[in-house]
Order: sequence, then structure tokens, then C-alpha cells
Amino acid sequence: MLKDQRLVQTAVIGHTASEVPVVLPTRAGEVSAFRRAHAADTFWCGRWLGGCGGRLSIKTYQDRVCHFAHVPDPGRGPCRRTSAGVASADHLYIKQQVLAWLAGQSITAHASLPQEGDRLGAEVLFEPGGHGCLRVVLDAQAAPLTTADDG
Repeated sequence: MLKDQRLVQTAVIGHTASEVPVVLPTRAGEVSAFRRAHAADTFWCGRWLGGCGGRLSIKTYQDRVCHFAHVPDPGRGPCRRTSAGVASADHLYIKQQVLAWLAGQSITAHASLPQEGDRLGAEVLFEPGGHGCLRVVLDAQAAPLTTADDG
């Protein structure tokens, strides 16, 4: 199996289908505190990050950037995740925060993460019951939203 040479800064907690993202600090001292805060957690190259589903470990260095690395698994092919930096989990953070904000307004909402081809994370759609639709666009190349009047 080839060694992963990318600096993976984001992961999801608990399992490969999790929508709970984390960003690993880049400095060793901050990683120590991160490890303590997440002592009971496992980290994954999750589906909602566009990842391979493999388990990740924490690599701590004094002289290099700390990062997540794939745990070797001979049964898993190479990871084809296209974005591994800090911003690669923005769509998951936005989904969590907007749902929490809506709940604070006593509005129940459903959120979805549409995917066109390999463009996971380009937008987040919210459907707050009785309040229309909210679309958060994170990629200027996201497809324009069509309505019934567009036809």
C-alpha cells in the first residue's frame, strides 16, 4: 500500500458515515490538548468529506506540520479524497451551526448535502418547515438552483 503523502487536517469522529467534523491543530503542543479532549474518539476519512472511509491516526511532529494519516489497511484502495485541508469540512460545520441556530429559533429543519459528481460540499440545503428553503453556496461553480418558474 502506498503511503499517504497529503497533510490531512480534517476528519470525522466515530465512524465513516459521521457528519461530526474535527480539525487537527498543526502544532504539537495544541495536538496534545486535542488528544486529551478526544481521548475516547476515533477519526475517519469520512464519506461526507469525500474520503475513502478509512480510519485515521494522529501524527504529531515537533519540526513538521501535525496531521491525520491513514491507518494502513491492505483491503482498502488508495484514498481519492480531493480536499484534505482545514476548509474541507466547512459544509459539515455550516450544517451543524445553521441547524442549531434554526432550532434556537424554534424552527425544525432538514438539511442535505447535495453532490454533483465529485463536488461534495459545494452547497448545503436547508428546508425549515413552513419557511421556504435556504441554500448556502460554498463553491461559486455550484449549479444554479432551478425553480418551477424556470421551465
